[in-house]
Amino acid sequence: MITSIARKEFAEIVRDGRFKWTAAIMVLLLITAMMTGYQKYSASIRIQQAAQTGTNEQWLDQGDKNPHSAAHYGNYAFKPAGPLSYFDNGISNYTGTAVFMEAHKQNFAIGRPASDQSAIARFGDLSGATILQLLLPLFIIFLGFTAFSGERESGTLRQVMSMGVTNQQLLWGKALGIGVAVIIVVVPCVLIGALALSMAESIDHAEGVGTRLGLLSAAYLMYAGIFLFLTLAVSAWTKHARTTLMILVGFWAFTGFLAPKAASEISKFTEPTPAFGKWMADMRAHQIRGFDGVPPFVKFAQYTKELFKEYGVTSVGELPMYFVAVRLQKLEEYDYPVFDQHYSMIRDSYAAQRRVQDKVGIAAPTLPLRSISMALSGTDLIQHVKFMTDAETYRRNMVVKMNDYLSKASVHLNETYSSSNYMRADEEVFAIVPPFEFEPPELSAMIDEHRGNFVLLALWLAAAIGLALFAANRISLERS
Repeated sequence: MITSIARKEFAEIVRDGRFKWTAAIMVLLLITAMMTGYQKYSASIRIQQAAQTGTNEQWLDQGDKNPHSAAHYGNYAFKPAGPLSYFDNGISNYTGTAVFMEAHKQNFAIGRPASDQSAIARFGDLSGATILQLLLPLFIIFLGFTAFSGERESGTLRQVMSMGVTNQQLLWGKALGIGVAVIIVVVPCVLIGALALSMAESIDHAEGVGTRLGLLSAAYLMYAGIFLFLTLAVSAWTKHARTTLMILVGFWAFTGFLAPKAASEISKFTEPTPAFGKWMADMRAHQIRGFDGVPPFVKFAQYTKELFKEYGVTSVGELPMYFVAVRLQKLEEYDYPVFDQHYSMIRDSYAAQRRVQDKVGIAAPTLPLRSISMALSGTDLIQHVKFMTDAETYRRNMVVKMNDYLSKASVHLNETYSSSNYMRADEEVFAIVPPFEFEPPELSAMIDEHRGNFVLLALWLAAAIGLALFAANRISLERS
């Protein structure tokens, strides 16, 4: 019986002009988004690889100079695009794509595509994720809002129920019929996107792409199921199709537009981030007074006395090391805990804001889905933080290697230069610093971080099914 009802519902949907027009628009938008995303993704990979190769060559070809000066000359780290970023841009347009690594300074990422776009362009950024998050629910609503209320108005609902069809059979049959219609439209577009992904460069180096695709599909299927059963619930509850449509479109507008904005404002209020100017001034003042309240020059004076005692000498010239290089490295290290504390403050505040927004997802299913989609696509905050952390680790390693070479090479050459500017290094020395390589966060860590969002989606789906069953069971021949 359920199959017969589903077949009837599907046939009526296909004959309806609404389905033809909305399906055509959905297919066109999805295919356009997938192809555009694939082109942008491929171009991003080529640009990132070319830029990283170019900056690595610049590091080696910077010319003979003092090793510490080479550390000031610095290097760039370019963030590679995630394997599914063509599907969901996430926050990539706002977090920066490159970071400059130099001695004595930890920098923020630069190269934010959104800064070169108008407000309208940022709002209209077309991606597969945007279409599925915003337009797929609307598509489902347009297909299913007359499922019960429309038949009630036309009088056919009484006829169907008088044939001995149970309320639950009617509900599941209509859900199956509408679901098949949605799948017929969406699945071919997704397959085209998967084909484009399989042709993308560097895909073999991505971790768990198949698992990511599977989890993404499961998340979006749950999301579609939520709107499908909510649509059937409201249609079964209301007497008129017009009322059904108004309620559902209102909920769609709330969950797709109002809730994300409200969640963002709530998170900013509850977990505020410091103003950049004040944050920078506080960090600089912290560097001057020292991490633990002892100024760096005082610490270094104490360290010098300890070196004299350790080596049994009374002057810098008697130390078996190039003291200028030692001083440069120690001053660098004194800043490490200061940098870690203040940059962690920024990272932690943004992470706390994201968690607040995820919690608001109890009122809107789009919020947990959005977080899951960005995480699995490799375009979320966790991915960016890992990139920045790897870049800072690389920067510190680069400075250590240059200062260490400066210290040991000077002693080995029996040099007693009073200024480090006299020591020279060439390409062979610069090559001891390996090229920058970014390792994305492990997939298991991403899944653990967003386990709560998967639970939220599952709870939303269970609640939608429960509401649909309750509403369907209230239908009777008298009310119909």
